[in-house]
Amino acid sequence: MDLEKDALHHLVEQLKAKASIKQLVYRNTRKVFNLMREQGKRIITELEVKIEDIDTTIPVEYKESGDFEFSLKFGGDLLIFYMQSNVITFNEDFPLMQQPYIKEDISRKYFGHITIYNFLADSIKYNRLEDPGYLIARFLVNRENHFYVEGSGQLNFLFQDLAQNVVNADWLRLIIEKSMSEAMDKDLIGPKYPDIRFTTLRQKQSHSMASVRGSKIGFQMNSEGTL
Repeated sequence: MDLEKDALHHLVEQLKAKASIKQLVYRNTRKVFNLMREQGKRIITELEVKIEDIDTTIPVEYKESGDFEFSLKFGGDLLIFYMQSNVITFNEDFPLMQQPYIKEDISRKYFGHITIYNFLADSIKYNRLEDPGYLIARFLVNRENHFYVEGSGQLNFLFQDLAQNVVNADWLRLIIEKSMSEAMDKDLIGPKYPDIRFTTLRQKQSHSMASVRGSKIGFQMNSEGTL
């Protein structure tokens, strides 16, 4: 039937137009994530050498957790880098979608994404399940290896020209260093006394008494969901 042939042709065209592009984006994202790991490992190695002359008790560590996650620990902070396996796009009203670079070629609107979260190192060490983590940055990369970053502080405006931002090791190192600086700039603020008058046995057993309601100053989400 012609209708069946038309439907099959439409499916083939969709696969060509979308699935193939998304596969390319995914492969690019894996390569970028591996480059990030290399840069993160290099930064930690360099910090270890420099810290030895200052204070050997300051923890500095690189750790991998499977194919899609690695972490950097430095002092009391820990950054977790996580590569999402899905390829995404955004609604037309999202500011990124208004850039001429995307409007010139809609195949550029599909992105792999890597999130960078900041946790207290002790939250992970003591398995304090209720302690919050804070989104430092979201890194997006498309099929042409152009990237865009949303995030906290300088990370929210330094890397937003998608047409000009092309992935390389130097850019990735700078993004990691900026993320680490943002994490250290945000001090942990203790909760008010009335807020911790009560606790639970769960909090006691998970070593999170009084800590779960503390927060890092400077991390506030607005109504758009960005930092």
